[in-house]
Amino acid sequence: MAVSTENVVAEIRGWLQENVTGNRDVSEDEPLIEKGVLTSLQTVELVMFMEDRFDIVVEDEELNEETFASVRTIADLVTSKTG
Repeated sequence: MAVSTENVVAEIRGWLQENVTGNRDVSEDEPLIEKGVLTSLQTVELVMFMEDRFDIVVEDEELNEETFASVRTIADLVTSKTG
């Protein structure tokens, strides 16, 4: 099931607003880990959401600061697995 990058970005931003930032909007390029927006526990919760929502599997080696650096890099991971 291919999904659009825009849809994935919107879903991830929505999840972050509901579960991490207290409804503060997050830009696509905001450094999530570097700025301390996303903790390791929240990253795991986000992965569980993505796996359920987009029917993908995130491999252990993909759980790194580069892949989860921003909403855009996370969306790129999801779209690469759904295309």
